[in-house]
Amino acid sequence: MPSKMTDPLSLDEVDDELRNQFNNLMEAMRDIVSFNPNREEGAYEALNQRIHQAVTDKPVLARIIASRGRYLLSVACNNLNLETSHNVIKCLIQAYPPALLASTSQAAPIYVIANHPQHCVLMPWIAANYPWILDHDRRPHVVFGLLQMYAQRQRTSCTAATLRQFLEAYPRAFTQKHPEDGNILHYVLASTQSQDREECEVDLFKWIAERCPTSDLLGTDSYGHIPLHSACMVLSKHKGPDSSEICKYLIQKCPGSVRIDDHHVYGNLPIHLLQRGCGYRAAREVAVCLLREYPESYDMRAQSFDSGHPPSSVPFIQSIKPLLDEEKELKETAVSLTSCNSSLTKAVACTNNDLVRSSSTAFDSWATSYINSTGDKLQLISTQLQDMCNEGLESDE
Repeated sequence: MPSKMTDPLSLDEVDDELRNQFNNLMEAMRDIVSFNPNREEGAYEALNQRIHQAVTDKPVLARIIASRGRYLLSVACNNLNLETSHNVIKCLIQAYPPALLASTSQAAPIYVIANHPQHCVLMPWIAANYPWILDHDRRPHVVFGLLQMYAQRQRTSCTAATLRQFLEAYPRAFTQKHPEDGNILHYVLASTQSQDREECEVDLFKWIAERCPTSDLLGTDSYGHIPLHSACMVLSKHKGPDSSEICKYLIQKCPGSVRIDDHHVYGNLPIHLLQRGCGYRAAREVAVCLLREYPESYDMRAQSFDSGHPPSSVPFIQSIKPLLDEEKELKETAVSLTSCNSSLTKAVACTNNDLVRSSSTAFDSWATSYINSTGDKLQLISTQLQDMCNEGLESDE
């Protein structure tokens, strides 16, 4: 295998035989896209075999660079669009890995592969064998292209397994930042916000989040959004169970995130970005979690989102507010009684006064009874809240 620092060969520097062979392969790859579709698969296979054999016999062909920075790999990545071409693309990479970083009139091959509906599945193999390619200081990092393919997985070959294999082989990607869309947690959500994209699977999101720096949970993108903002926006569009569980996970992992607004833009709290979706069950469950953690947000207005309407303008949120208030009061009272009972028990231990001891015993009995009944009341409230969430729509269909 050639050194990663091996210099390319200019097409003008090679002999006529090698130049002709290179040009013929280039021309064949350009012509392949115009073949009759009925002949396409067989034509591709024949060309794949031809290139593979030529580069196996003469690896130097992969080092030759033509005008506008074109290698055989550059053209192969753009023109050989079937999965059956993966072996020949691998062959070209193995013969000369630096071609992955070639500057062309289009994107370098490494970015073409990461953003390609079929070729993207080669990224775990590249990461495992040529991690130095991914260390090359270019923007945006290739992981973000791969995340785009994952978001379009109904039309591409990129699955959650593909992403996991790539990230396991190249863990540095967990700390990389997109120039506009923030860290990888932002991007795996932001790339799914369009209606034609698939929402991120909750198991994959949790797997990524557990390997990212903890600070990324509060990291902001160019809009001032933290991951919870992005998750709420995705949920308001997809109304799906995965997005709902991602929001709950982020709230549980970082409760303080519910109180953070995107002060760089409109002052939106996460609940402001979610409230339009409260006609749907999945969004309702998250709205309950958000208000439970930050009840003061009930009457807060964003500067301009949804005409500045506060959460209290949403009928569903109006309906759950009394239950959440009661739940909060019950929990606070139970905590206060537990604390008082503990303090009284310690005080009684320091006295022989029978009246004090008798009063302590009576208070302990009453407090224990109240706390036990509180558990039943809280369970009833939880059931009522879930029933109200279940009355929401399941989807737009």
